[in-house]
Amino acid sequence: MPVSTQQVILQEIVEAGTLIPPLSETLKETHKNMEESQIYSPKTLEFITVASEYCKALEHCREFEQHDFIDVMRNLLPMVYLKVSLIGEIEEAEGYNEPKVTEDDYNYVRSGVAAVLAEKDDYLDVFVEDFKYSEQPILCTISENLADIYQALRNLLEIFRSNYEDAMQVALYDTVEDFKLYWGQTLLNALKALHDVRFSVKD
Repeated sequence: MPVSTQQVILQEIVEAGTLIPPLSETLKETHKNMEESQIYSPKTLEFITVASEYCKALEHCREFEQHDFIDVMRNLLPMVYLKVSLIGEIEEAEGYNEPKVTEDDYNYVRSGVAAVLAEKDDYLDVFVEDFKYSEQPILCTISENLADIYQALRNLLEIFRSNYEDAMQVALYDTVEDFKLYWGQTLLNALKALHDVRFSVKD
């Protein structure tokens, strides 16, 4: 079975994390049924690109100075939110994908971010589930927020790496639905905290 141009581009994205033009001439010339596929649509490819960049930054967070890492996250998080929002409704597909991110993977990212942010990792928030049972803001950490988002996006990328279209459709649907219900709010919480860390004036 011949491999489509969009499949090649997608494979390059998830393996290398390289950015591509939003809609190149190559994409315009691909077969019509591929263009209509949700998993190979330009909007999905753009989301996968940004998701790959985000995961790459988290995996290499220990290489950043604190202020540089904060600025990178402040730039990437809005892009992730925008790109997944633009995808729209995804057709539900039957099936289940085993999570690809292990507990060790998650803890490696979380601990790395916590080390980089140090004393700036903690923040108080009310837009969390536990606040329903408390009269006080809940102590949260940016590192856990970013690791939660990483887990959702890395699981998606690993399924897309397989090039198995049924699994990719399930993964895309699950990721978009989880964005609506869970990690979208987590992303906004983390972005708000990072904004405060970056621009608050301390006495």
